[in-house]
Amino acid sequence: MSAAHRNGLVSRLRRLPLALALAVLLAVLLGLALRPAQAAQLPVAAAKITAVTLTGRCTPTLSAGNGPVTGSQATTVTVAGLGTGCGGRVLALTLFGTGGAALTTANVTLAAGASGSVTVTVPAYTPATVAGAAATIGSWGVPVTWTNTVPPVLPLVGCKVLNDPSKTCTATLTNFESWGGPPPTEYNVYFTVASDSLTKNAEWQITINLADPSLLLLATRMNSNNAVMLAPGWACSSMPLLVLRGQSGPGTQYVGGGSTVVTWLHGTSVPSQSNGTLFACP
Repeated sequence: MSAAHRNGLVSRLRRLPLALALAVLLAVLLGLALRPAQAAQLPVAAAKITAVTLTGRCTPTLSAGNGPVTGSQATTVTVAGLGTGCGGRVLALTLFGTGGAALTTANVTLAAGASGSVTVTVPAYTPATVAGAAATIGSWGVPVTWTNTVPPVLPLVGCKVLNDPSKTCTATLTNFESWGGPPPTEYNVYFTVASDSLTKNAEWQITINLADPSLLLLATRMNSNNAVMLAPGWACSSMPLLVLRGQSGPGTQYVGGGSTVVTWLHGTSVPSQSNGTLFACP
């Protein structure tokens, strides 16, 4: 109790009757005496410590590569090197370019028991521009080795001689017609097949890449003249490659000696049921 407080209390007590002043003073002293004892009796709660379980990396390294390429882009990444403890964790994957900027990202929860490799679907990206990849599994950073697998660029059309490997042949896009629209909705495409053979005895086969950007037609249904037929074994699963041969009936099976064959394909840029005499694919 401060001196000023004490002096004020004494002054006030002097103005009270003696008996009452003694009673007030006794109450004050008892209150001061009880406070430490009451504080000592307050309950003290023990601190609770939460147990934390830490898990480390489920694999030391990963390898990654692009999935199938359509045109110049892919929408999947194959990630390999997953350990048996990676299942159930979140895989965060980023592909980046030469400047370090992110090209595409994805976060997927790995299936329980996942190990080995997994295919991750990502927003479309161009594999040729990917410089590397970064990944975390369950928030742990894991080094990634990136492999860029870009399929070879196929030519628009190629030709080979079936009955004599010493001879060669060529197929050339010689005409392209369009109409309808705008924009055009139907197209005629002409290829001329020739050979260096001195006589008309080179049996030819051509392979056309229907995915070539110069062909604007929808490669699911096509008509053709009677000069060609589908090569044996060709099926819709062979797309976008179309393999054609000549026919013995109309005399288009062989070229050479100055004799050529002009093949004609008709297609559309929109789905149509009106064509499909050569092939019709889903």
